[in-house]
Amino acid sequence: MSLQNNKSNEIVQRIVSLGVTENAEEITGLLKSLRLLLTKSSAAQEAVAENAEFSSFIESMALNPQMRTEQSTIHTLTLQVLANTVVNNGPAQTLIWRQHGTRIAEQACAAPLGSSNNVLLMIMYNIYLNGRGLISNELALQTCLRLWQAINEAKCTLNFEYLHFFLENFMVSNGRVCVVCYQRLSTEERIAFLDYVAHYLRENSPNGKLAPFLLQHFAKEFRLKSDCILRETMKLRHELHPREVHTLLRIIASVSGSEEYANFYAEDQSLFINVSSLLRCVVAAGKEADGGGLDKPMTKLEEVALTSGVDAEYEKKISYELKTLLVRCSANLLYENKANKGYCIDTQLLPTLLECTVMDARNPLMREWSILAIRNACINCPEAQQIVAGLTMQGSAPNDLLSELNLDMGALRITDKRQ
Repeated sequence: MSLQNNKSNEIVQRIVSLGVTENAEEITGLLKSLRLLLTKSSAAQEAVAENAEFSSFIESMALNPQMRTEQSTIHTLTLQVLANTVVNNGPAQTLIWRQHGTRIAEQACAAPLGSSNNVLLMIMYNIYLNGRGLISNELALQTCLRLWQAINEAKCTLNFEYLHFFLENFMVSNGRVCVVCYQRLSTEERIAFLDYVAHYLRENSPNGKLAPFLLQHFAKEFRLKSDCILRETMKLRHELHPREVHTLLRIIASVSGSEEYANFYAEDQSLFINVSSLLRCVVAAGKEADGGGLDKPMTKLEEVALTSGVDAEYEKKISYELKTLLVRCSANLLYENKANKGYCIDTQLLPTLLECTVMDARNPLMREWSILAIRNACINCPEAQQIVAGLTMQGSAPNDLLSELNLDMGALRITDKRQ
């Protein structure tokens, strides 16, 4: 042990005595030797962690974003040495985190994005899981979410596996801790977290199901915040940001229709009532002259054309897919659910669902989801069937898109309206 300890000290002293620019090749070899030595001796790990001069070298090389491009090889090797220093060694972890913790957390989500971010997050993950309480739950979650935001903003396609390990630890294994942290996040951080959860569900929960307590909290949050939306006369502005409500709705739509989570929300009738109430209000608002504060439906081809005067960013607005998500949730929550079918009748949701069987570029697949919702409401429910049977046919609902395509008779014919 003492030989390895002495060897590590010799290597460290040699590294810090050399100039990086003039001696890059020698430093590279020394760092590789040190990296290997640290895997064999806990004493060597602690000796490296205690060395003040090497601590400065770490700051200038491993925790300096400039070095990611200027001295990429030495930067990467120094990071790997730092990572090997903290593996399964509590005293070394304590020393490293106290000396470099703030910078490690900052650089874990800093640009330029690359393998460095993953290694820094790996270091945090090892220290966090040790259970010494060096890294708080809030800091761990916030660091992950800032990296997730940076990935989305940069449209980065690299895989950051320790980001997923870290977030899965919260979402899958520690639902109660996750909820406590979620409530303390900023608006932007909450939206980023919900966006990651939605991503995780789209990937079919690859490494475990979301914690039940967390899913229950999502439903509770949606109920509370959708009520606020309704009270604000459909302007869709909430002090906590409507995007949060929108993403909560997306998560509920995914969970309620997933075989993985079966009938998780089946007995939550208050959730169905909230969803159906919001849908009826949104549809009713759309009939008002000004759209009730909502973006009006897009039912004409000219509105989605490149030359259209409609804002090209309409897909990024809060109104995009809002009705589709509400109808989709309704369809899922009505499936083989006797209680919700009863509430569907009591709240007169069926006529609203029938009004959603139209084409709208702001709400792709709304027509298909509304048909499924009506089907789910009517199966084994004579009362719902009677409501539909009692409706009077007054002709086809007007649809500008079908008229423009000349699809009234079921065939596509291009005509010149100027003739």
